[in-house]
Amino acid sequence: MKTKAELITKISLLKQKIDQCLDDRDREGFIRLSYELKVCQRYLGSLMNNPENRLKGRLEQNRDKFFHL
Repeated sequence: MKTKAELITKISLLKQKIDQCLDDRDREGFIRLSYELKVCQRYLGSLMNNPENRLKGRLEQNRDKFFHL
């Protein structure tokens, strides 16, 4: 969970820096930060789509731990 929060924070900061590059007309900074933003967004997307990271997937994996008959 901490990794997701860190990625969301980093994405937010990257967007702010990209806005600043646009204001300053810094093409190289814009390209570099945009690439980094895409990488972070794809990684976050893969974390969100991974069944092991979903609540339902975790409950199914831990089902035996909940029901000791």
